[in-house]
Amino acid sequence: MADPFSSALAGLSFANPVGLVIGVILSTIVGGIVILIIVEIFAKKFSSGSISPKNAFIVALIVSLINIFGIMGLLGGFLAMIPFGSILLFALPVLVWFGLLKVFFGEMELLPLLIMSVVCYFVSIYVMPTLTGIVRGFIPL
Repeated sequence: MADPFSSALAGLSFANPVGLVIGVILSTIVGGIVILIIVEIFAKKFSSGSISPKNAFIVALIVSLINIFGIMGLLGGFLAMIPFGSILLFALPVLVWFGLLKVFFGEMELLPLLIMSVVCYFVSIYVMPTLTGIVRGFIPL
């Protein structure tokens, strides 16, 4: 059985720029919809203000670019050189999600943002690559 990452990243490489662009667009659309659903659920419970849907798609685009270009791996390499930095290595993705959600959905309180960042991190690992791979199967390349 193939893992979700290999099925979602099939055909994505820098040697195939068209596939790479289509993958970024698809992961932004799918991820934006999923993040928008999560943010709306948390906003109804913990926030009185309205949430702009475009911010969810911007966050999804930034996360897609971070994942494709391997920025987390580069940051992890630098953290491994710092004493006790490897402890932060496990919290780094959640901290990145927290920072993105705080920047784009700053009107929410801190505790719901922290919970939402953990939820969005796990959704971005398991759900978004699977859904992107499913949608990508319908696009002939």
